[in-house]
Amino acid sequence: MDEVRIAIVGGGPAGLAAAIEAAGLGLRVDLFERNRVGDHIRCAEGLVDTMHKLEQPGTGVRFKVNEVLLQVEREYLVRCKGIRLWMIDRAEWQRSLAEQARSAGARLYENTRIDSRLWQDLQRDYNWVIDASGAPSLTSLQHGFRDYYRKYSAYTAQYVLEGDFSRLGERLKFVLFPHYEGYYWIFPKGRDAQGRSTANVGIGLFREGCISWGNRLWEELDRLNDREGIEGRVLRRNGGVVPIRLREQLEYGNVLLVGDAAGCASPLHGGGIDTSFSVGKLAARWIAEREGRLPDGQLNAGKSFSAAVWDLLWPKLRVEGKIRSLWSKLDRAAMDAVASLATRDCRQVRPWGALPYCWLLLGHTVTGYRLWTGLTGGRW
Repeated sequence: MDEVRIAIVGGGPAGLAAAIEAAGLGLRVDLFERNRVGDHIRCAEGLVDTMHKLEQPGTGVRFKVNEVLLQVEREYLVRCKGIRLWMIDRAEWQRSLAEQARSAGARLYENTRIDSRLWQDLQRDYNWVIDASGAPSLTSLQHGFRDYYRKYSAYTAQYVLEGDFSRLGERLKFVLFPHYEGYYWIFPKGRDAQGRSTANVGIGLFREGCISWGNRLWEELDRLNDREGIEGRVLRRNGGVVPIRLREQLEYGNVLLVGDAAGCASPLHGGGIDTSFSVGKLAARWIAEREGRLPDGQLNAGKSFSAAVWDLLWPKLRVEGKIRSLWSKLDRAAMDAVASLATRDCRQVRPWGALPYCWLLLGHTVTGYRLWTGLTGGRW
């Protein structure tokens, strides 16, 4: 039987998941990462497994998140012990995944940048290429849809701060903005390898046109930090685009898009580690099926890769899209009333804030229930 060769470009969760799965299925895997795996992490590092398809992280876990503080006009305590949510050191976690990939037989080439010429060579020399290069993806540069990521993305700015965050303990904090404009977060990380107490503090905007904000996004983050009394020494500053709309077309010849290149992040909250990991793993199994190397029979029964991904993610995306639509219609008073009712904080319930939206809210009760069963049990 001829050898099946797969090139994976990008050493994030999607690319590493694909490498581990494909190598475990006996395929020849070469993964190319332009930096060192785990370098230049830009996310808030909260890993929420809404798909219920990941194993509990074995490396890099700082703590299991059992409580979250949610603030609109007032602050509410959300108990989320039943949600698979961890605060992790993502660099450490991804490097452990890289070691798993190597142990499975994949070859990793770090500090290797793939330019347009090498990209063409990979498509010629390998049976399949998995594009996990992020946004904009290498495929988008070749096929002319780079602007897709500008149009359908959230935009983030974040500081990694050294300071005293003991008042939060092992809680994450979110401050929601009305009308689906975005949210502000404080994610304590505990102590790092140098013994410093740190936290990720950032802002994500979802509304159209926020790409034009430029430095104003950082100014808004500074304003919110002042309002929350956040102080500390800046260790790192990062941010960028988070694609939050899954592309309809995910196959281009022998190239499959996964992770941010595919637009796998949640359209509701922007998190995407679980979906990226799941789609990366699916890409490897889809290729193995096409090549007759899947030992347990038909996985997708001849479906295109795009159809297989949509089948996997659509139940979740549909629920999150409906919640997003609801959020876009609520002002601050209505959101505060919904938060008080959802957290059963009867001392702070002000139902009149939601009265103008009562029929709208009643129409989303089933969707709210599906959101909860999805988060706690993966039943979307």
